[in-house]
Amino acid sequence: MEVLQKNKKIVIIRTPFVHPVKHVSSITAVPDIGTAYINGTLISHGYDSFIIDGTGEGINRRTQIKGTDLAIGGIPADEIIAKIPEDVDYIGVQSMHSNRWIYDSYILKKIFEKFPGKKVFMGGEHVSACYDKILRQFPQLAGCVVGEGEESVLELLEAFDHELPLDGIAGIAFSKEGKVIATPRRRRKAVLTDLPRPSWKGVPIHKYLENHCGVNSLSRKSIPMVATRGCPYSCTFCTVPNMWESKWYARPAEDVVDEIRSYVEKYGANHIDFVDLTLVINKKWMHRFCDLLIDAKLDVTWAIPIGTRTENIDLDLLKKMKKSGLSRVLYSAESGDEKTLDRIKKSLDIEHFNLIVKQTSSIGIVVKIALIFGFPGQTLREVWSSFLLVNKLAWLGARDIVCLSFIPYPKTELFDQLKIDYDYSSLDNNIRLNNDIPNMKSWSEHFGDGALKFFVLFFTLYFYALQGALRPHRMLGGFYRVFIKRKPLTNFESIIFNLLNKKMNNLGVEDIGLT
Repeated sequence: MEVLQKNKKIVIIRTPFVHPVKHVSSITAVPDIGTAYINGTLISHGYDSFIIDGTGEGINRRTQIKGTDLAIGGIPADEIIAKIPEDVDYIGVQSMHSNRWIYDSYILKKIFEKFPGKKVFMGGEHVSACYDKILRQFPQLAGCVVGEGEESVLELLEAFDHELPLDGIAGIAFSKEGKVIATPRRRRKAVLTDLPRPSWKGVPIHKYLENHCGVNSLSRKSIPMVATRGCPYSCTFCTVPNMWESKWYARPAEDVVDEIRSYVEKYGANHIDFVDLTLVINKKWMHRFCDLLIDAKLDVTWAIPIGTRTENIDLDLLKKMKKSGLSRVLYSAESGDEKTLDRIKKSLDIEHFNLIVKQTSSIGIVVKIALIFGFPGQTLREVWSSFLLVNKLAWLGARDIVCLSFIPYPKTELFDQLKIDYDYSSLDNNIRLNNDIPNMKSWSEHFGDGALKFFVLFFTLYFYALQGALRPHRMLGGFYRVFIKRKPLTNFESIIFNLLNKKMNNLGVEDIGLT
């Protein structure tokens, strides 16, 4: 596509996150890589584009939504709207997580009130899953981008520029004559060599760095990155198979290291959080990346905080990852029971998983484990298997754990099987976070909501108590890091650190018309 010469002005809005007022989390705020990629793509094609970061502009600000137990993290809608220039040509809005729609839709309403003649488009995971409901609620939306957005957004904006029909653009949805039109799915970009770099223009990136905002990286100046895209697996609780396709592609390792170098030189970053869906798939690629990073001598650490598979990991690779700066990794077990794993199509060799946990811990990399409870069909015996796994992992050296409730996310296989119909704008029939303990719902026929909450709390506290018994020096180290050094390391330490620093306080109340 040729570079445009019109320099049309575009604003991309990253909305604030939404969480329960009394929510306890190890994460404060993290720069958004998705909007940065779209922004970088638009800038590279001649658009005057920048991001209004509703989260980053209000780091540590909390505003309760009147009449609810929910709060937003970031600046409220009126402040976001005030930052949109009057001469803007197009407005893009990201809606990433379905639980945010209750506030994202309010922001959208305010945009249409102030800019009734402007073309507004949307993208993000919630949009990709629920574009039909969104377009029925807001038929005046100029278009919704479904799936990976870079190529679809460019074609959509070119159609806006030249007043062309939208029917021939793959990977979008729009309203036409009162009907929702969804075009054929766009083939994912398989070659990532020429992918434009993320642009943080408009994002208060230095504010993130100064506040040490990251995914469990509160002691570092962290920036998120994506080295690969996709996941080749087909777990029934995951959005990837239906929304993004079960395919995995990697950027050139040289390009990834060069991007890290640019963040070190430009921003003074010293840590990278790789937020890939599944980073470690290709051993050869990972060896190449580690070799290049070691040779670059950038003095950075890096982590895999979202989760990765263990099938393609061995001790030799782990040693090289450690040498290149890997400080922590999240291994997603989901369950310790073979029947549960088979039911959710989680291809996991538990014996190999345990071996990798042991080897990773033994060379000094912090290991965090993710478990999920409340799956349809999950029995108490299967929960017991997970309890046995928790004991095993603590003995093997895992240092951290996150216990979550199963949430049937839209556009997943289990969501379709359960025939769920959320009203994302309501208070009663809405989706919640998977770590929102008071509102957890069990989808198992064998135990209820109360049991689910007990499992999540008990397994978490039991794991840390077991840590204290097996390795008391870790507890003493955690005390030193939180109270003396003020540089937490684990999920639990980060939660305590946030609570002590009052980072979860909500300030003020906003009425968005829900009551």
